[in-house]
Amino acid sequence: MNRRTFLQAVAGTEGATRTAYCSTAIAADDKVAGTKLLRSLGVYNEWGRLKEAVVGIPDDTVEMDYIPAMKWLPNWEVAELKKFAGKKTAEDEPEVFARLKAQIEGHVKVLRDHGVVVHRTKPMMYPEEKTFLSDIQRGNMLFGGADFFRVIGNNVILLNSFRYPFRRKQVWVVRPVIEELIKGTNARYAASPPPSPHYTEEDLYLENGDIMLDGHNVYVGMSGNASSPRGADWLRQFLGPEYRVHVVRLAPDRFHLDWVLSLNRPGLLTYCPAAFVDGLPQPLQKWDKIIVNPDESAGANNLSIDPNTIIVASQYGRIADEYRKRGMNVITIPLETTIDYGSSARCLTAVLDRDL
Repeated sequence: MNRRTFLQAVAGTEGATRTAYCSTAIAADDKVAGTKLLRSLGVYNEWGRLKEAVVGIPDDTVEMDYIPAMKWLPNWEVAELKKFAGKKTAEDEPEVFARLKAQIEGHVKVLRDHGVVVHRTKPMMYPEEKTFLSDIQRGNMLFGGADFFRVIGNNVILLNSFRYPFRRKQVWVVRPVIEELIKGTNARYAASPPPSPHYTEEDLYLENGDIMLDGHNVYVGMSGNASSPRGADWLRQFLGPEYRVHVVRLAPDRFHLDWVLSLNRPGLLTYCPAAFVDGLPQPLQKWDKIIVNPDESAGANNLSIDPNTIIVASQYGRIADEYRKRGMNVITIPLETTIDYGSSARCLTAVLDRDL
């Protein structure tokens, strides 16, 4: 057999193999296509009727270490971090832990009272999970639900690209919940890439506290302290041309976008003008605006249960009144301790499914 004959024979075998493979793949696709989905899920904005969510628990909370990536924090907060770093909150600050737990459970009750199906995470099972990356940064806070995952359309993104290493261990409690919930659904499931344990400012970081959604407009906050340009680029590439990703530059003394902006219902937003380097993105500029003052640090971190119902921390009575003036049903609940830990109503809630 000469070389030409050999190559033709190989090509013939390969062609037969490819044909068989394609037939099998098509049959598999037909089988999948013929399978009736148990349900569909999706999130298309920040205000559609909230149907299903996941909320974490504070049981394993350990106070975080200060690392250089936190250089934006005020001096008094850095001193507090260094004072309590590595301590288990339930043991060293039992009164704080009791308030933290009570406020999270109060938030869950409000959601359930309004017809939201709320799933809960469970404590970590293994010591290897609890100590993951602790040689780089100790800490454990498994109740910032908004950063468990992000749903955009039917894309379910497991978040694992956090700037602070201590936050990356939360995937071990999130995966068992979310992966069960999306079985038999239309979900397109992916995980954001984990950054290197060696910290650099320009690595790929993507955090849902920085992501807002309005149809096919996706807004990504960029303070330099959480999500990074590479994170926004990854999200843009993953979502594809159907979505337009807007990078929103924030003042360098800010952390997440959702502490200074919320989209409450069609045409109504809440924001802190002082936090925006370039003002609001063009698609949002003509919306009705409720203004948050710079000292109302989590004043925009509110959660719409539906276009007419919103949860607001009780310490922000002025902002609550602004919603009431616009005909909204406002539910105020105490969240001052969860806010001390970086989570108000929106931050506590991993949204899995909303109406359009």
